[in-house]
Amino acid sequence: MTTPDDDEPEEAAPLTAQELAALPVFPLPRVVLLPGAQLPLHLFEPRYRDMMRDCVERGPMAFAVAMFEPGWESDYEGCPAIRPIAGAGRITDFRQRNDGRWDLMLVGVGRVRLTELPEDGRSYRRASAEPIEDRVSHPKVVQRMRPQVLATAASVASVVREEHPEFELGLGEGLSAGELADRLADRLVPDAEMRQHLLETADVKVRLHMVHDAMVELLAQLRARGMGGALH
Repeated sequence: MTTPDDDEPEEAAPLTAQELAALPVFPLPRVVLLPGAQLPLHLFEPRYRDMMRDCVERGPMAFAVAMFEPGWESDYEGCPAIRPIAGAGRITDFRQRNDGRWDLMLVGVGRVRLTELPEDGRSYRRASAEPIEDRVSHPKVVQRMRPQVLATAASVASVVREEHPEFELGLGEGLSAGELADRLADRLVPDAEMRQHLLETADVKVRLHMVHDAMVELLAQLRARGMGGALH
């Protein structure tokens, strides 16, 4: 499998209405797929091998990554509750191993609200997915926030590079404020619950504030340790 450069997320086309109407769902305990993020996955459970085979053979070449609600452990083999807001991703690369397992790269293409579909004989879950668009209610405030957010991100990156000289934020050119918040969150916010909260936040101003506060806290932690340790 060819793995895209971690610092340059591969672009993936938005999901079509047909794909969103019946989207496979891959629930995970503490994994959140943010828009623009790359998520390498290794699928080994029979039901998710089935899911991937159907994606390749019948489509869609996409699925949603949904985090479990608390208490999932007692019903993992069944159908534990999932968070209704999930990250939708498109499969950009894949390889099936000789033993039937799959390696793949999933690229986040958007936030979605899931409504699970009735069981239909498949071993995995599916849902109709409603896209959640960014909401910019205070564009002038958002524009004023960008320099401070970028400066704090640069400070974090500078500290991290003291131990990991190769580290880059990988922001690219021409990102909207919402895309900027999501890329920084993916790179610099490791806590799963916070990532889920950010995924659920459509208001760009609020999301930028949350990401900035998380980066300020991370910067303080890194400086207190006197090192730029691993972020994830």
